[in-house]
Order: sequence, then structure tokens, then C-alpha cells
Amino acid sequence: MRIMLISGHGAGDPGCVAPLNGVTYREAEETRKVVALLETLLESYATVGVYDQSRDAFKDAQAGCLGAKLKGWDYVLEIHFNACVKDYHGDGKTTGCEIFYPSISRTSGAESRIISEVSALGLKNRGTKAGEFSVINTAARQGCKANLFEVCFLDDADDMKIYTGNRQRVAKAIADGVIKAFGL
Repeated sequence: MRIMLISGHGAGDPGCVAPLNGVTYREAEETRKVVALLETLLESYATVGVYDQSRDAFKDAQAGCLGAKLKGWDYVLEIHFNACVKDYHGDGKTTGCEIFYPSISRTSGAESRIISEVSALGLKNRGTKAGEFSVINTAARQGCKANLFEVCFLDDADDMKIYTGNRQRVAKAIADGVIKAFGL
């Protein structure tokens, strides 16, 4: 199996930014940390590629040059972090993780495995949804199964406490979901 990992944002776009307990987190930096861990965890099970991290896959999709780069991959997994709750101090509950599949396609079959593995670490399971996202829909047009996974809410102190305290376990949970879903 050939798996392409994509770190959301970058190339000048930090994605969401949140100050929590004296540390400023940037989505583009956190997605790269997760993708680096996933690459290592998956490389003994599949051929793994990492999309050029000096580029922003969303901008490439908008410019029409992403499709050719995704052709031939079996599965594309785009990593992101959500934001919008502004819970910078924590309220004792997580906002959670969610996973999207291309709105122009069917599910990849990995959604429930990935989200159940990650939510077992204490993050609320926000479910599986169709998404109008450029990158995964571009992947689907190229015949790839694809998902966009929102690891947690970058601006929720409770979510980030779980993520930062268990970054390796979070990445392993994502990888385990992929491995189990595709029988690798």
C-alpha cells in the first residue's frame, strides 16, 4: 500500500495559533510533528510519502497542481488541528477529534478505526463527516482514498494537555487505526 501524509498549513500559513500556559502553539508546526511520527510508525507497513513540507497542499490544490502529485497513491491522510473554542485555561472537558472524508467520494474505511483509537486516549469523539476540503477532494479525484483528521482543538487547554502529554501515543493511535483499517 502507498500512503501519502500531508501536514496541514505551512509555507507562510501558520494555521490556527493559540497561547496556552505560556506556550504559543501553531497548527503548521504541530501537524509536522504528528506527520514525522506517523511516517516512522507506518513505514514498516507501507510505502509512505510525505508531501513537500515547504509547500501548502491547500494552495497547491487551489492552483490546480496538487492532483498530479497525488496520482498513484492509495491513501492520503491530511493532518490538522481544529480551533474556535478559545478555552485557553481549560474547563475540564475536551472538545475532541474528528475525521472527514471527501464530499465527492465515499468513506475510506479508516475513519472509525482512527477516531476510535485516538478518542480512547481521552479526547471526545466528534465523529466522521463529509468535507468540502480541497486536498482530500483532489485526492479523491485522482482515485485515492483520503481523510482529513483533526487531531484535537489547538485552542482547548484540555485537548492540548492530552495531546502534548501523549504526542507519541496520539500518533501511534492514528497509525494503529490506519494499519487495522487496511489490514497492513
